[in-house]
Amino acid sequence: MQEPELLKPRPSWRAGHYVWPDGRTKLVLLAGLNSRTGDGDQSFAAMLRYFKEHGGYDPRRDALEGTYACGESRPLAYVPADTKRSLIDMAEAFAACLDFYRTSLPPETRLCVVGYSMGGVVGLDGATLAVARDRTAWKSRLHAVVTLAAPLHGSSVGALVNWAWLVTGEPDGLGAAGDDLQARWKDAEEQTRLARRATFLRSEGARVLTLADPDDSVVRPEEALLPAPGETVADLQVSTRITRPGSLGHGAILDEPAVWRRILATLGPQNTTARAQDPIEDELQALKSRLRKEGRIK
Repeated sequence: MQEPELLKPRPSWRAGHYVWPDGRTKLVLLAGLNSRTGDGDQSFAAMLRYFKEHGGYDPRRDALEGTYACGESRPLAYVPADTKRSLIDMAEAFAACLDFYRTSLPPETRLCVVGYSMGGVVGLDGATLAVARDRTAWKSRLHAVVTLAAPLHGSSVGALVNWAWLVTGEPDGLGAAGDDLQARWKDAEEQTRLARRATFLRSEGARVLTLADPDDSVVRPEEALLPAPGETVADLQVSTRITRPGSLGHGAILDEPAVWRRILATLGPQNTTARAQDPIEDELQALKSRLRKEGRIK
């Protein structure tokens, strides 16, 4: 019996990748500053292995990549320069990305945004834009927004060019994004709006979890945390071991098992229906069949 059209995997905006309809919960991962399309696979690799072992998530089928770029409301592959655009431009691009995934998946599928560093800022802002623009379409669709070492409140360190090389390996600063983060930190009204974004998402049924490492010398807890009612700033801090040379602790949060456990507890285990057929596997089987007929393999 042929699968219903909606249950077939669909081509993603990312070349060579598919959006799989099976599995109730999908992770939308957004890597940090100076990343490019595909870097999320490496940034979140250890976390995804943990989720597979302890939560039943399939990294290839259940993890989707977010983007910082779009064209005519369709997600596009992005390059490092896209992660330095203005915060509103990046949030617009990510909102379009979320809408693409929402409309590509069955209506019961829940999306969970997980953003690291700049990806957390863009993830929270973009998710707010997407849901606010079509609350009916997004009803019960956004399950969680998780940010890791993300300067949600902006940056308090002054001229970001002074530390940009720690994150980017380049001396050219953080572009418009850096200017926006400095301005956000100094703007009391924007701080109020930021708190309202988190409150709005929670009121729409999404869990908002913001985590920070107190030993991170690049993004400090006071810049990164939006406690939920009943939470304290201390509740959201997770100490890590510095595992990435030259990072001053920024990035260690991605490799910390205590962080993975917190996120998985927020997301819950995967609820998997029968897995859809893999079109790549179909092609491999067809190739093997042809080679056998030709006597080239047994």
